[in-house]
Amino acid sequence: MNRIKIGKFFIYVFLVLLALFCIAPFLIMIVNGTRSTAQIQSGISLLPGNALMDNMQSIMNKNVNMLQAFGNSLFIALSGSLLAAFFSALTAYGFSVYAFKGKKFFISIVIALLLMPPQINIVGFFELCTKLHIVNSYLPLILPSVATASTVFFLIQYVPGVLPMELIECARMEGAGEMYIFCKIGLPLILPGVATMSIFNFVAQWNNYLTPLIILNDERKYTLPLVISKLKGYGFQQDLGAQYLAIAFSVVPILIAYIVFSKFIIRGVSSGAVKE
Repeated sequence: MNRIKIGKFFIYVFLVLLALFCIAPFLIMIVNGTRSTAQIQSGISLLPGNALMDNMQSIMNKNVNMLQAFGNSLFIALSGSLLAAFFSALTAYGFSVYAFKGKKFFISIVIALLLMPPQINIVGFFELCTKLHIVNSYLPLILPSVATASTVFFLIQYVPGVLPMELIECARMEGAGEMYIFCKIGLPLILPGVATMSIFNFVAQWNNYLTPLIILNDERKYTLPLVISKLKGYGFQQDLGAQYLAIAFSVVPILIAYIVFSKFIIRGVSSGAVKE
């Protein structure tokens, strides 16, 4: 018994140290938002500085509208996440429930898209947006979320473990339509997995820098990553304090999303890992 207690003690100590190691970068980021550039360059500190108001004033002096950029990023991230959640769930449901010719081939295409870096098709994507006259709009940033390969692939593995075919067959025998079965039976059962991937999609949309940089040219439509990049400055005149403060400001919604929906991540991963 003593060996077991000692073993548990060391496990708890290790987990606490691991948690502190994970939290440290966020703490340093927040602390650096209250320090000046000279203080940041002097070394790492876990104690807040006295340059918070100066950093805020520096952001305001650079003529960047953080609140407007925050709203733009929030609109794009929420819209893209909702589209990805519904249509990816619908696609994965179709792959899991129906048997049709070419099923394995289309799943292979989904896997191939996972292995393809998004930077490869950025030139063609921009040319397509130009021909469709949707450059400098939010449509190219939101509509591609309808086809999110990573979400579809995860849910293809997840759906069979939580959605019994007997329940679907019973609903069909009662005369329910296919879309009704999906919306009323399938979607609620796979909701933990959908919520899990929606969080990751939200984070990806929120942190997206390359696509908005290429598509948007109106500063009023800029997202937070683009606005933060304007705070960088040039040469040796970088305002590190203002940058850290802006980054800390942008990370707040992500932290809230993880804190509120962390139970869905645990439930979604654990449910999909067990199949009957």
